[in-house]
Amino acid sequence: MCFSATASFSASLVIGTIGVATFKKSKDSNLKFLGAIPFLFAVQQFTEGFVWLSFNNFNFQFIQETATKAFLFFAWVLWPILMPYSIYKTETPELKKKINFYLFLLGSASGLHSIYTLLTGNPQPLVNDFHIDYTVSASAFENKIQIIQQLTYVIVTVVPLFVSSLKGAKVLAVANFIALVLAFMFFKHSLPSTWCFFAAILSGIIFWIVTIETRKRASK
Repeated sequence: MCFSATASFSASLVIGTIGVATFKKSKDSNLKFLGAIPFLFAVQQFTEGFVWLSFNNFNFQFIQETATKAFLFFAWVLWPILMPYSIYKTETPELKKKINFYLFLLGSASGLHSIYTLLTGNPQPLVNDFHIDYTVSASAFENKIQIIQQLTYVIVTVVPLFVSSLKGAKVLAVANFIALVLAFMFFKHSLPSTWCFFAAILSGIIFWIVTIETRKRASK
């Protein structure tokens, strides 16, 4: 799904369809942040389609830098902030809501650091065996910070789902964690790009969770 411009745009269309359906299902305003995630997945894949085009078509080379930063904004900045916040919004004011609020703050710190990286690291895309590696200019100290940030990323995108009260959230947590591990093991330098392979599955699970929760709240 992340192997060419055609694959990225096709993935965007499929995930976008799921995304629109999921958002429409999110009748409760507190569910809309979670319900928006599949559609945002689709937008992310759409931006990477233009990164692919910049390699394959001279007429699109001018858009490579913008498309790269747009794609990485989703991958590095948006997800560590939105994932814990979307779960925080679904919880009642108890311990789980507090935990997710602190995870949201941690994710926000990670996202802010990633904005700095996007602005100063000169991210460069490189095609490598049918996927895209994204590299940045960084000092040895910044590379150590990057390790901490990668650990933070896993925590804020997986732990909120494990502590969530939503039915099915733990299924999404396990799927998300497995996807991260597989992508890191086999595509460490192209993890953001290979993520689209899992996005459709994760989007389908989110649709399922939102549908269940909407029915549950409607019956009260």
